[in-house]
Amino acid sequence: MTPSSRLCLTAALLLSGAASAATFQVYPYNGAKLLAGQKFDLRIEAEGVRGFKDATVMLDGKALTGLTRTTTKADSVEWTLRDQSINAGNHELIVNFTDGNGAATKKVSWTAAPSVAGKARNVILFIGDGMGWNTVNAAQLIAHPYNPENGMRTGKLEMMSDLSSLASVTTSSFDSALADSANTASSIATGQKILVNALNVYPDNTEDTLDNPRVETITEVIRRTTGKSIGIVSDAFGTDATPAAFSAHTRRRGDYSAIADQYFKGNVKPDVLLIGGSRDFIPSTAPGSRRKDTTDWITDSQKLGYNFVSTRTELMAANSNKLFGLFNIDSIPSYLDRAQYKGKETLQDFTDMPYLWDQTRKAIDTLDKNPDGFFLMVESGMIDKYEHPLDWQRGVWNVIELDKAVAYAKEYAKAHPDTLVLVTADHAHSLSVYGGYDATQGPGKREAVGVYQDAGFPTYGDRRDVNGLPLPETARTYAVGFAALPDYCETYLGREVFLDPTVSNGKTGAEAGYVPNPKICAEGSVQRTGNLPPSSNQGVHTADPLPLFVFGAGAENFSGMMDQTDLFFSIARAMGVDATKNK
Repeated sequence: MTPSSRLCLTAALLLSGAASAATFQVYPYNGAKLLAGQKFDLRIEAEGVRGFKDATVMLDGKALTGLTRTTTKADSVEWTLRDQSINAGNHELIVNFTDGNGAATKKVSWTAAPSVAGKARNVILFIGDGMGWNTVNAAQLIAHPYNPENGMRTGKLEMMSDLSSLASVTTSSFDSALADSANTASSIATGQKILVNALNVYPDNTEDTLDNPRVETITEVIRRTTGKSIGIVSDAFGTDATPAAFSAHTRRRGDYSAIADQYFKGNVKPDVLLIGGSRDFIPSTAPGSRRKDTTDWITDSQKLGYNFVSTRTELMAANSNKLFGLFNIDSIPSYLDRAQYKGKETLQDFTDMPYLWDQTRKAIDTLDKNPDGFFLMVESGMIDKYEHPLDWQRGVWNVIELDKAVAYAKEYAKAHPDTLVLVTADHAHSLSVYGGYDATQGPGKREAVGVYQDAGFPTYGDRRDVNGLPLPETARTYAVGFAALPDYCETYLGREVFLDPTVSNGKTGAEAGYVPNPKICAEGSVQRTGNLPPSSNQGVHTADPLPLFVFGAGAENFSGMMDQTDLFFSIARAMGVDATKNK
């Protein structure tokens, strides 16, 4: 290690000699658990530094070399060492630092999990965005109503049936007990606690959101170490947080164009990419684009060997080893909008969009061509996007749509017993089924809510659509509410045209906020007083635990109470991933 880099590294890690006024951050953070061989960027930052005198950095008693020194601020020094890895076992990083304020020492401990032999050649990971236990339960109650003759269950969701294992998963972010989709999906992808709104990176003190220290994702490890194929599927817009977490690195999940580029230029380069919206994949000159340049990934992806599809018809006819699909300018609308309501205002010109089970089936069929196996992530992203505006019907019917995709994956796993199927969520919402509702009395009748014996048995399933899913319009429905909400008007019933629950109050500055949407209030409603700040216009994520339903090979790696970061390591064990090797 050169004297210059030694000096820099010491400044970046002080904390034990209270004489120094500098503050220090080190990443990976203290207590981080990694997979042996998993790549990460070492980052050490010192701020408030007054004149370096000496510095040394030691990893397991040996001096580190090759660090790059930078100075972001007048009183800061940083060191970065990219693409590092550690062997299995416990490790200690020690930085001894001296500046004008005196000497200090900082110690950081890491653990690396060893590779093990695995049973699963293929992994299919389903993520229901916002699909906490209560959301799953609501879908179960509607898809398989109780028998009114005896109160017994008439069936179960596929995701809840014939389980090999079951777990409950807790969530948190690096900087908060509450989490968002970016950091939670990143925790599954990397095994690390990540900041809210960040994708697979640690913090740093620069303004550039794309230069943060990175940590390798499960998809990157698989791509680097095996010959397996990678697939990413979502009904959300293409660069949304959850699909991006399995292919991109950025401090800001809103770096949409950069995320789109990383799908094709990054380390993952998925073989199958079937996602919702095209805004970030088309040039700035195209209607609806939000890019600032002329990049056209629809054209350029085909030059890279992808078969591009944009409709359900094209998707089902496709027969290739690399498949790229975009099916809307934005996210794919809800199942109810596509299959039942079919409103022109919602669907616009996109009248041939696939169901999530179509995307899943085609992805599996395409990836199955690889004899080495595959990893596939399938997200039902629109569950969350309808729970936020308290539209529980659209959100719950998307869970039922997801369940049909799970059914196909389970059938595939039965025919391919070396396949592991996982169904979980990234975070929860505060949805809860608390009563029945007599819909014959119309919308917004508080007296029509029944509890206990007065709830009766809802009549979902008395009418079904062409796909066999129940219609939301029936004589007796459920009364469903949210614990985290703004002021809004409750009608208890759904509507064919989506409406936001709140609108701007028209004020500016400190008085700006939101009020109940008068269009909803006019339908007949009960006005509810929210418990979120007036600046909130929709519901928020909760810290509630999540379900994890497990089927097939390697299921023994998933059980009990698990932290979300544990899923990364359990998937690696189930697949027998050896991150210390390159293919």
